[in-house]
Amino acid sequence: MGIKIHRYHKLKELKTYQVFMPDVDGMIVGSPVKLMGVQVGYVQKIKIVNNNVYVKFVINKPDVTIPQGAIATVEFNGLGGSKSLEIVQPNNDTLASKQLIVINQPKRLHDSMLLLNDMFDKIGAIGSRSSYFMDQFTNKEESISINPATIENKIDKIDHVLDNIEKNHKDFNIRMKELKR
Repeated sequence: MGIKIHRYHKLKELKTYQVFMPDVDGMIVGSPVKLMGVQVGYVQKIKIVNNNVYVKFVINKPDVTIPQGAIATVEFNGLGGSKSLEIVQPNNDTLASKQLIVINQPKRLHDSMLLLNDMFDKIGAIGSRSSYFMDQFTNKEESISINPATIENKIDKIDHVLDNIEKNHKDFNIRMKELKR
């Protein structure tokens, strides 16, 4: 009985925080809580409340406090795929929010792949535009004399470039779908 009372008082001394997150992305009770990469506590309770997830975590380092406006998110931790609650220093935007802890959505591999796909689309568009632009400057005699054959030749070149871009885009999307599986 004395051990239980002692343990109760020790646990009562620890700082606990509560946050509502839209998604915990596989984080479980007992997952580590890290402040700027250093483990400072653990997740004590996770419960679904309406459309959010209630997360209660404990800071078990006596000299650690969470700064006002800190940013919390779920991070991938280790080779086994375990998740942790990562808390980082506040920035100017979060300091103005008046919240103790600001929640960020977890980062997923799928989101990175979509961003990469958009980046390749834009690079392809820039490449085709710059290619067309350079063709206009390198062939000055051709650009001065305009006739139906020249216009048709230029359209064929542009069609060829666009077909290559479209083919590369489809190949990239197929690879991304295979990686998801």
